Amino acid sequence: MKKIIFDLDNTLLFLSEEWTNYYQDFIDKYKLSITPNDLFTTIGKIEKKIANKRMTKKVLIEFVSNSLAITFTEEMLDDFHTFYLNIPLLNIDTTYDTLSYLSKSYELIAYSNWFTDNQINRLKKHNLYQFFKIVYGGDILPIKPSIKGIKSIVKNNNIEEYTFIGDSIEIDLKLPNELGMNTILLNRKHIKQDKYLEIYNLEELKDIL
Repeated sequence: MKKIIFDLDNTLLFLSEEWTNYYQDFIDKYKLSITPNDLFTTIGKIEKKIANKRMTKKVLIEFVSNSLAITFTEEMLDDFHTFYLNIPLLNIDTTYDTLSYLSKSYELIAYSNWFTDNQINRLKKHNLYQFFKIVYGGDILPIKPSIKGIKSIVKNNNIEEYTFIGDSIEIDLKLPNELGMNTILLNRKHIKQDKYLEIYNLEELKDIL
């Protein structure tokens, strides 16, 4: 059976605009002198700084503390996971229908730079976990983009059997493409490019796969 690897954040699990309110509630609770966007973009940058390494609590805490000049503790990180888990997501019905359709013909895998349990909980909360054979997080495999991470997923199978779907060319698709994997760009930001097969919403996968 052919296999599809999904990036989770910003591809399947896309935050609604209400994320700002949840981040602000977290910031207010701990009386931090930062904005929701400061926290959001800082955490997003970690994958570019430590690609090929494992995500650990220590790594993330030190990165956030140093980048924002605040004290970010393990207790705060655990609490942040709870805030993060409860942020509403966009297009859950569409995502459910698309995964249900694809799972009949493909083995579905997820690979995220975030913590595995946290992503599994998000998938379970929205009844999406049932469609995945396995979920890899940055605490299990090296953070993408990572040759070791991709090869850990593929193992002894032919890489041509896999299709990687993500919303970032550099972080999600460039390396799998170079290794010979099929790649599809979820082009939400309408990036001008002509190298990758692209879709503008998940439903289009039903027509091109």
